[in-house]
Amino acid sequence: MPRIKLAHWHGDNKPGDEVDVSDEEFGALRRDGRVAEVVQAPAEEPPAPQQEDEAQPEDPPSAARKRR
Repeated sequence: MPRIKLAHWHGDNKPGDEVDVSDEEFGALRRDGRVAEVVQAPAEEPPAPQQEDEAQPEDPPSAARKRR
């Protein structure tokens, strides 16, 4: 569980308080910009979203049309 210093109010905790949060809560607070500082980092960072490096080949336009 990470320990963070808050940048904004979170529940009954005021900005500047150091609190222990779950990994899911840490991710949400960090995403929303509510983490001022990570006092004790989590053991493992959540994986970054993967981007598609290789584009999937699309069918050529002629193959998509049916001829009558």
